[in-house]
Amino acid sequence: MTRDDWLELTVLERKKYNYLTEVQDVTQQLAESLDRNDQVSARMLVAMRQDPIRQLAEVDSGEKLRLSTFPEEDRDRVEALRRGEPPREDSERIFSEQAGKTRRLLEQVVNLDRRTSMRMAGAQSFYHK
Repeated sequence: MTRDDWLELTVLERKKYNYLTEVQDVTQQLAESLDRNDQVSARMLVAMRQDPIRQLAEVDSGEKLRLSTFPEEDRDRVEALRRGEPPREDSERIFSEQAGKTRRLLEQVVNLDRRTSMRMAGAQSFYHK
């Protein structure tokens, strides 16, 4: 892959990170509104989360489409870096760092969302096992 390919993928990862940050912020506000037992704010915040989640899905779809144009070996390398494997070349380093930040933020968002969802929906929660 070229440096430009890595840069393009890094930009997409950064966009995902930015949308995840928005989702995290709104989810945190949602949790706080539940703490206050403010149902009106909670409903409003649930609706507000839809936009950054939709935008995140669009960026993710675009990224997958772009990756589909790469050879399998390059796609495998991108996935390895996303899982946390160390970069082999300097051109991979910036993408690897951004992918790590995005992965860690996603884990935080999922954990926060799980707690909030379980609190709101209990046994009907998406996360209920």
